Parts: sequence; C-alpha cells; structure tokens
Amino acid sequence: MKNKEAIIERQKEFIQEIKNKVSDFINSIDKSEIEAILLSGSLSRGDFFPRIKDGGDIDGMVDLIVMRKKGSRIKAEDVFGPDQEPPIPFHCVKVNNLWYEILFTDFIDADTFTSYDEQKKFSVLESQILYDPNGSYKNELEKIKEYAREDFKNSLNNSLGYIHYLLSDYKKDRWYRRGAFIQLHENLNTAIRAGIRALYYLNGFYSPAEDRAIYYSHSLQKLPEKYEELIVQVCNQKTDSEEDYFRRKKIFMDNIVGFIENKASAS
Repeated sequence: MKNKEAIIERQKEFIQEIKNKVSDFINSIDKSEIEAILLSGSLSRGDFFPRIKDGGDIDGMVDLIVMRKKGSRIKAEDVFGPDQEPPIPFHCVKVNNLWYEILFTDFIDADTFTSYDEQKKFSVLESQILYDPNGSYKNELEKIKEYAREDFKNSLNNSLGYIHYLLSDYKKDRWYRRGAFIQLHENLNTAIRAGIRALYYLNGFYSPAEDRAIYYSHSLQKLPEKYEELIVQVCNQKTDSEEDYFRRKKIFMDNIVGFIENKASAS
C-alpha cells in the first residue's frame, strides 16, 4: 500500500505547483467581505494524488473553506461566479483548468465548530490558513483546539464503551443462540470502525469519513505494533463462521482495544 507519507514525498513538487495556482486564484478575487480562507482536504494534508486525464486535466478538486465577515450577506456567487456543478453540495468553479470545491460559510467560531458533525470538524482542523488578514480565525482557532482536546477525551471514552457494549455477552448471546453469525460479524465490524475512530481520538484527531478512515489511520503516531498486519487480520472474515468470529474478536480486543485502553489510562 502507498501510505500517506509515500504519497506526500512523491507529490511534493506537484502539490507546490498547485498551491501556487491556488494562491494566484485567491489573490484574484474580491475579498472585501471575506474574513478568512482555509485550504482543506488532501492538498492541505499534502497527499493530493489526482488522476491526470488525457490532455492534462486534473481529475480532482481543491477544497477551500471561505468565511464571510460577520454581518455580511454576500453569497458564493458574488465572489466566485455561478456554481458549475450544482449536484455537488458545495460551490464548485473551474479556474485555469483547476476545479475548486468551496464551502462558503459564516465565520467559524468555537460555538459554530461544536455544532459540526465529526467529518466537518476533521476537515476544519486539518486546514491551513490562506487568508486571515486580521488574525480573527487564528485567534478563534486556539479556542477551537481547546474544545477539541476535551472532546477527544469524551469521544474516546464513548467509543470504548460502545465497543464493549457491542461485543458484550448480552449482545453476543442474542445472535449466537439463533446461529446468526453474519450479524455477529457485522456487530464486530461496527466495533472495529469504532476502534479506528478511537485511535484517532487517542492521537488527538477527529476521525475522517469512513471511506478513508482506515487508510489514514496507518499514519497515526500511536498505533499497536504491526498495525498494518493486525487491521488486515481483523477485517478478513468468513461471515458464516462461528470460529472466525471469535478469531477476529480476540485479535481486535487483545491487540487494538487493549492497546488503546493501556495508552489512555497512562495519559
């Protein structure tokens, strides 16, 4: 697997070229009613790895978070022109052969941040500041991070509690007596996803969306030994097998949940 670090190294020059184009784009727009602009997504992480189409077009989008000034009623169309991809739930424009996917929003303060779902919190905190002339967002970001640190602790405890509930004898017995091993495996899969989220909280991050959580978990600093092998072992499954359920559960509880609980109690 090409991990995040390998992609960052491989794409370093390409990403800098794209960032230069983004900077030119930001400089070209009217920012009189804009408070702050953030670069988000894979370009911010440094692992932007789009497919290059025939003819050289980039099959990917640059993610921006654009915050209007408090009290402003300006709309994305006023700054960026018409939305060129209405089915996508962001304001999308193509400028100089580069697509932008823009979250156009009111100023994000700590109170606003607390109302976001986890994926949106992840997106905000992985972002880089591109434009913040008054330091308004930089100052607010300290309050956001303070809230997040406490939120990680609570989310970690909640995730561990949910894992133990899903895999408890009470839950297991309900399906075991019916021979519903497919349901036991599915409950274990749900617990594994909660365990992966717990690894992010342990490392001081929100979890990204499930369609990328496993991949990016490999780049976390605090991980069980031989994590890459462990995650393959627990994800491989024979859904109608009683024996395989207990095999997977033991690996998961002993090596992943046990690791998280030990690290959490030591911190």
